Amino acid sequence: MTTEGNETGGRRAPRQAVDVLVPVVNAMTQRAMGLTRDISRGGMKMQVVEPLVDQALYQVRMELPMGEGRLPVEAGAQVVRQQREPDGAVLVGLRFVHLETAHRERLGDWLLASGVDAGTS
Repeated sequence: MTTEGNETGGRRAPRQAVDVLVPVVNAMTQRAMGLTRDISRGGMKMQVVEPLVDQALYQVRMELPMGEGRLPVEAGAQVVRQQREPDGAVLVGLRFVHLETAHRERLGDWLLASGVDAGTS
């Protein structure tokens, strides 16, 4: 399990703390992967029960709450770090490696509505 890096190491985008837990699904298998802990336009931290494969690529899908509805976002993501917490939970850092334009815009809209400057890079 990768534990290198610190809380801000290598991050290219500001992190948005998620005040609701958003389920994340593996879009290829339709199986639940975990729950978001925080998210930015560049990636996210997710809590999982068991570690994922280091450096592996996953196609993830989540529905971000927005007002009375939800914004579906799907992304190609790579595992960049993992850490087991004292309570046994595993935190996984994922970097978004591919977001189609519509999904990138939805994520940006959600971040802006959450009070985060989503930027364009």
